Amino acid sequence: MTVSPAEGQRPVIIVGTGRCGSTFLHRVMAQHEELGWLSTFNETFPRRHWLSVFSRLYRTPIPDRIKLMKAFPKPFEAYRFWESYLPGFSRRERPQVPEDIDHSAIEPIRRATSAILSYQGRERLLVKVTGWARMTYFDRIYPDAHFIVLHRDPRSVVSSWVKAGWLDVTSSPATPSWQWGDVPPEQFAAWEELGGDPLLSTALKIRLDIDDIAANAAELPGRVHELTYEELIKSPESTLRQLCEATGLAWTPNFSKAVDASEFFDSTRTWRKHVSEADGERILEFMRRTETNPTISG
Repeated sequence: MTVSPAEGQRPVIIVGTGRCGSTFLHRVMAQHEELGWLSTFNETFPRRHWLSVFSRLYRTPIPDRIKLMKAFPKPFEAYRFWESYLPGFSRRERPQVPEDIDHSAIEPIRRATSAILSYQGRERLLVKVTGWARMTYFDRIYPDAHFIVLHRDPRSVVSSWVKAGWLDVTSSPATPSWQWGDVPPEQFAAWEELGGDPLLSTALKIRLDIDDIAANAAELPGRVHELTYEELIKSPESTLRQLCEATGLAWTPNFSKAVDASEFFDSTRTWRKHVSEADGERILEFMRRTETNPTISG
């Protein structure tokens, strides 16, 4: 059965490895007046769409210290929301693929995100997911979606993951604690040859994500815009202008002001606080040895 496009939502979907700066990019883009998004309220109460009306507060001139409070509605990945409509969305052991979606779930999730946009008074849906790409998965639901792939220096990503500590990405792929599915033999060999320690386990997890993102992007020509965290921080206006052009968003005076008011803190070298130069070089060497697609990678 043919599924018609989700009219009026035209999602802009940010994907990345996690700890790649996607939360920052998500929150900057959430200030665009065409975009509505899932919030921390949608995460906590995934079926109470009317709570999205409070997301309008995020665009008001409220001090940042209030917006950062736990109880304030902020742009969020909201995995519990997606999982409530799409069982398996949060699965870790293998990538999500279009065939995982039951056809009967497509219209309910479209209606849900349409209601969220309506309560926010916005036209288009902004989504962020990290880890497995889910790009062709989302394409089955929203055939008119545009995708933003955010890359970052793998040393920064590894450092950030290890520092965060709330998700196990450091376990050995040779143990039952490994959560991220099958590892190609050549990647396992590189992991082992370069030391097989927790830092390289994190790099391995990142490589699996990057490869999945690249495979998904190859299936969606003309609908994927890539950028790096480093260029976003160095040249925010020009980078975001290109992003808006690629996704069909207007560069408006209000969004321009929001970008100007945002703090683009340069954290591109902070990985050195947690990772030595020698370990940083090992991480880069691992990524070089396991490279499969030079055009879509970290």
